Amino acid sequence: MSVDSRTLTAKQSKKRGWLVVFWLPVAVILAVAAGGMTGVLGSYYLNNSRAANEVAALAQYRPSTVTKVYADDGELIAEFALEKRIPIKEKDISKNVENAFLAVEDIRFYDHIGIDPYRIGGAMVKNITSGTKEGASTLTQQLAKNLFLSRAQTFERKINEWLVALQIERLYTKRQILEMYLNQIFLGAGSYGIESGAKTYFGKPSKDLTIEEAAMLAAIPRAPGEYSPTTNPTKALERRNLVIDQMAKHNFIPQSEANAAKAKPIKLADSAFYQTQQRSSETDYPVEEIRKELEEKYTTRVAQGGLEVYTTINVKAQELQAEVVRKRLRAYDRGREWRSDYQQIKPDAIPSQKELDAYKHPDWYGDEYEKGNYIKGLVMSVDAAKNEAVVRFGKYRATLTGKEMTRSRKTPKDELKAGFLCEFEIKDVDTNSKTLKVDLSQVPGVQAAMVTINAKTGEIPAMVGGYDFTTNKFNNATQALRQTGSAFKPFVYTAAVEWGMTPDMAVSGAPIQKWGWKPHNYDGSFSHPNVPLKIALAKSYNVAAVHLLDQVGIQTGAQMVRRFGITVPMSPVLPSALGATEVPLIEMVSAYSVFPNKGVRVEPHLIRKVLDRDGNVLEEWDKTTFKVTSEYVAGTMVDMMEGVVKGGGTATGATASGQPLAGKTGTVNDHTDVWFIGFTPTYVTGVWMGNPERKESLGGNMTGGHGAVPYFSDFMSQFMKDKPRESFPATPKMPADIAELNEQRNREELEKKEESENYIDSGKSSRNNVSVVRRPRNSSATDTSDAADLNTTTPNLEQVTTPGVKNPDSSDSTKPTGSTTKPPTVNTKPSTETPTVKKTDTATPKTPTTPTANEPRPRVIITDQTKKKGKKGDDDNR
Repeated sequence: MSVDSRTLTAKQSKKRGWLVVFWLPVAVILAVAAGGMTGVLGSYYLNNSRAANEVAALAQYRPSTVTKVYADDGELIAEFALEKRIPIKEKDISKNVENAFLAVEDIRFYDHIGIDPYRIGGAMVKNITSGTKEGASTLTQQLAKNLFLSRAQTFERKINEWLVALQIERLYTKRQILEMYLNQIFLGAGSYGIESGAKTYFGKPSKDLTIEEAAMLAAIPRAPGEYSPTTNPTKALERRNLVIDQMAKHNFIPQSEANAAKAKPIKLADSAFYQTQQRSSETDYPVEEIRKELEEKYTTRVAQGGLEVYTTINVKAQELQAEVVRKRLRAYDRGREWRSDYQQIKPDAIPSQKELDAYKHPDWYGDEYEKGNYIKGLVMSVDAAKNEAVVRFGKYRATLTGKEMTRSRKTPKDELKAGFLCEFEIKDVDTNSKTLKVDLSQVPGVQAAMVTINAKTGEIPAMVGGYDFTTNKFNNATQALRQTGSAFKPFVYTAAVEWGMTPDMAVSGAPIQKWGWKPHNYDGSFSHPNVPLKIALAKSYNVAAVHLLDQVGIQTGAQMVRRFGITVPMSPVLPSALGATEVPLIEMVSAYSVFPNKGVRVEPHLIRKVLDRDGNVLEEWDKTTFKVTSEYVAGTMVDMMEGVVKGGGTATGATASGQPLAGKTGTVNDHTDVWFIGFTPTYVTGVWMGNPERKESLGGNMTGGHGAVPYFSDFMSQFMKDKPRESFPATPKMPADIAELNEQRNREELEKKEESENYIDSGKSSRNNVSVVRRPRNSSATDTSDAADLNTTTPNLEQVTTPGVKNPDSSDSTKPTGSTTKPPTVNTKPSTETPTVKKTDTATPKTPTTPTANEPRPRVIITDQTKKKGKKGDDDNR
């Protein structure tokens, strides 16, 4: 075998000798003629081709660059990019960078005209004599290829490359060409351009790169995969040292400095190892909302245009809110069964060892682990004989035995498989051995969300859409439509106050039944004593809320909900008083901001300002406000909702570091969802917790007071502790129009009292406590039939007057809701949520018809409290 090999080598050598004799003169002739040949061929091309125009347009060349997102204090919190690129100017190119690239890529850069005949000839001779492939492209040719030409290995493409390079050299200076080249090159790890490469691999700007670091980056462009310092460190080191040798050979650095640089190992920043994954951050949920909003407006500029985005996110508040959500969900989950539910990096197959080794999780970015943290770990292997599993966390490892399986009560061999991505609690960290001690945990099966809004400005300092963005990117704060339970009641009570009722006015607690549906209270009772409005709200009586909606009218209630900014139409049925309508958390929190802000809703937002790459303002937040109700009504509601958090209310555990506080709890039927939305004079924070699958109860004792209020208190007690103490605005005097309606309500109360006395005098029994519902005279809510309540459609906002809000178009703004006078302007600015309708001089209510016996009855969604009787206490009703 060895003899055959030697004979073959000799034959090859003899053949190569003849090739040298033949081709060497040809190569010399071609090299000498190259300049003249390209000049002749290119004169027509340069002046007439489309490429010539494109090359000329390089004067306005703006490479795609990264969009940066900043927190409210200017801290960089996110970047968006298809190509990670940070352009630099030629004046910022450091000597180390320039010398390294010229030494290895184009030593005659400042001497040639775009193509280098000497290098072409030398490369041809070397290719022929040594049998190795030697490149002859100049930096200018590489730029031409990257910007304008395909990667096809054809003679035609090579000629075009020469011609475009000549055109570039004709129009631009050497320094301009070097700047364009260094901004365009691909350096692996998703990085384009020298500045991005320096940040990715070494965590510093390119001007601060050392000799060995600059040489490492200059080594990559020839073959980014082959010379990657993260995936192929041995070959990367060899190539880096070759670049350093070239720098010394061409007298860019002394040999002593070259030797010292070569002796140093490749030391990379953590960002180099996790370049395929963005770093996990507590700001992930709001940042994703910002990205989606930007892409709707600016499309591809978001990923390529280098925008500067200034947001309302407060990093400390965001981190605190995220930690509260995770801590509370884990605490809840500890009382639930073990689900053995794990993510898999390759769900449909067993991952190979290479795939296991290559996997990176955002939680591992930086390999910064602390005792007590919860983190995802990848099961690398399971040893059935030893009954152990090896788990990787970035560069760290952990070994699991039966003891670390904790409450799963299973063994590693029975529970785990290679490729499982599990959650663990860190018990100890050994930085020397790169090992962790961990206990197996599990991602909670339920979800929670929180949002905080500044009621006066509409700014959102914090938003958490779920337990973990890397596990579930669905944002429960903005995307989830969930029934709200009693958290919906304040909208009904607001309508009642506008209708002329006062906090001390009695509301009926008598049984009420329509279409076979009979609401009951949290304790299972179908009635309660007639109590003042403020007590009914504080104790969250269901029966009282249904009576109120029945009295003010479903049309009026639906219109009120729309005015609060709720975009989902209220179901035109009485159970809507108990939260049948599905609403996203963000809209509920925005709606509640009306109460502390004197009846005005400010559109919530995450973005303050957007600049283009040159610093020009593309947009700046212009506060959009909506006048929802009068200052009197808002103040009255605040007074009543303060009772919810005081003794006897459903949220007595709520606190905000001593700040005045009001709010409302909510619990959905069967305890699948719990809510609490509370507010101080400035900030509104909403909490939702629920089962994403909507199938399982959170538990029979899980209410808004027990389940959601602790989230609120944990967050607000810390968020508000350093803020000045405030007071709710004083409630002004009752406006004249509401005062007139109030007189009418008082007369009706007196009439009811007289009727009741007449019943007694006539010997009729009143023990059945039958509800007597009276409609206001001259009101649109005049239909008393069940069919009328169930088939009424939601009116346009412009068709309903707003008591307490002066109507600039009418001298009489005191008529009750639903009158035929021209309605007042509700919003300070036109709301895009209001549909356009044809205006008439009068607004005649539609009279619904009663269904016949053969017609189907409307579907009623029952969303009151659980039917379990005997459950009493200060908890929320729904």
